[in-house]
Amino acid sequence: MQTPVIDLKTARNRRIPNPDQIIIAGAGIAGLTLALALSGRGFAVQIFEKSTVLAEAGAGIQLSPNATRLLGRLGVLDRLLPSSVQPDAVCLQDGVSGDQLLRLPMGAGAAERWHSPYIVCHRADLQCALLDEVQSRSNIAMQLESAVTHHRSDAQGMMVRVQYNDRIEEHRGALLIGADGVWSNMRNAVSDLERARYTGSIAWRASVLVSRLPTSFTTLLPEGTNVVAWTGSNAHLIAYPVRSGEIMNFVAVTRDRKNTRRWDVEVNPEAPSRSFATDFHRWHPGIRDLVLSAGPWTPWRLFEMKRCRFLQDDRLVLIGDAAHAMTPYAAQGAAMAIEDACSLAVTLGPRKENWPSELETYARNRTKRIEAVVRRGALNQLAYHAKGPVALARNLLLRNRSAEKFVAGFDWLYGFDAEKPGGDI
Repeated sequence: MQTPVIDLKTARNRRIPNPDQIIIAGAGIAGLTLALALSGRGFAVQIFEKSTVLAEAGAGIQLSPNATRLLGRLGVLDRLLPSSVQPDAVCLQDGVSGDQLLRLPMGAGAAERWHSPYIVCHRADLQCALLDEVQSRSNIAMQLESAVTHHRSDAQGMMVRVQYNDRIEEHRGALLIGADGVWSNMRNAVSDLERARYTGSIAWRASVLVSRLPTSFTTLLPEGTNVVAWTGSNAHLIAYPVRSGEIMNFVAVTRDRKNTRRWDVEVNPEAPSRSFATDFHRWHPGIRDLVLSAGPWTPWRLFEMKRCRFLQDDRLVLIGDAAHAMTPYAAQGAAMAIEDACSLAVTLGPRKENWPSELETYARNRTKRIEAVVRRGALNQLAYHAKGPVALARNLLLRNRSAEKFVAGFDWLYGFDAEKPGGDI
C-alpha cells in the first residue's frame, strides 16, 4: 500500500504576534486537538511544527467513545466519520486454533451506552480532519518548518526561540505546551523514570486491500465488521478495516529478537515479513499466510514512560506522548492525547495568576487517569501474550463470563468525559 502523506504546505503558514497567545510545539494529534480546544475557549494559539509532511505508514487507529465525544464537540468527528468505520464488535480469538474466545458488541450499542461511537480509522485521516478544522479557525496560526529550540519563563510569560529555515526567531506567549511526542525536546527528564524506555517489543504494521487478503485468512474473520485480536505466546495480531472499509489495517506485536534501542528497524524490502514470521510459525495457517503475504510490514519499536510528567514549570506543560508515552495494549494512546488536550483547555481560567494552581490540579487528575489506563494495558498484555496454564485459565474465563459483564468493565474508560469534573458523562 502507498504511504498516506499529509502535505502541510497546503496549510496556512502564518503568525499572529500576541504576547498573550498560547504556544504549542508540535502539530500531531495532541497539538492540533489542543489548538482547537483552546480556540473554542477564546485563546489565541500559535503552533510551531518542524515538519512540512506528515507520513503514517500502515497506521490505523482505534478511537473509543471517550475520544470521539470530545472530537464531536470540536467539530472534527463529522469530518472524520465518512472515512472511518464503526465496528459491530471487538472480538478476541485464539491465534493457534482460530476459535473465538470473546465477542464484545459495539456499533449502535456502544453509542447508546457511552453516548458516542466507537470508530476505527487511518491516523492520517484523523490528522487531516483536525488540520482542516484548525485552518477554519481565525485565532489559530501555524508556522511550518519551525522547531522550538530554547525557552525561558519570566514574570510576563514564556519566551521561545524557534529555528525557522536558516534563521532564529523569538516569540512571546503566556504558556508553552510541549506536544512534540515521545522524543520531546520540551521534556527535561530529571530521572530515568521520566525518560522514554524501550519495552523490548516491536509493533509491525501493514495495510492490505480487503480484496487482496488470502482466502485462508478471511475464513477466520467473524461475521460482520469487527476489530479482531488473535492471541498467542508472546505475540498478538490485531486487524480492523479503515478507509471506509476498503483497507484492512494490521498490527502484529512481537518480541524484539535483536533487542537494540534504535527507534527504526532495518528490514529486507524483498521479504519484509521474514524477520518476525517465526513468532507466528505455530499459529493458524490462515494467520501464517497473512503474515507472509501481506506487506510491507513497517516496524515501530515500542517505548513507554514509567512516570507521567505533565508540568515542567509554571509556564511549560507537556501533553500526549511527551508526558506519558505508553504501550498500545489498551488502544488508548491517541485517546489519552485527545483527553489531555481537552482537559487542559477547560482547566485554564481567565485569570493567568491562577494558572499555576489550576495546572497542578490538572497534572494530578491526569496522572491518576493515565496510571489507570496503563494498568489496564498491562493486564491486556498479559492476556494477549499468555501461554501454557495461564492461557488455558484465560480462555476458560473469557468463554464463561458474560459479554455484558466485560462491556460493563469498560464504563470507567469509555464513559469518561475529560471536560467534566470527575469525568462523569
